[in-house]
Amino acid sequence: MANRNKSYDKVLAQKFKNPRYAQSYLINIIKREKLSVESALRETIKAMGLKNFSDKSGLSLQAVSDFTSKRQKWSLDKISRHIKNVFNLEVKISLELLKSKSKVA
Repeated sequence: MANRNKSYDKVLAQKFKNPRYAQSYLINIIKREKLSVESALRETIKAMGLKNFSDKSGLSLQAVSDFTSKRQKWSLDKISRHIKNVFNLEVKISLELLKSKSKVA
């Protein structure tokens, strides 16, 4: 994510105070950017501000920083728990049968 100026940071941080905006941002970054939930969460945390996420999640600022900079990997359970607590969203895992490719002789 590119560096932003302070006025943009303030505007974006203000938008993230709206729970619906925060939910939509996370969902849309997964759909539009085709990111994994883990990668999308990292990008969303950076956009909303590490301190903001830290305050809402109850995690230390250092733990959030370590996650966003990939110094620490979170389990799926931990990712799910914080998405639920901060964004009021539920993470679900699904399996789908792959379409088989039939060869014609």
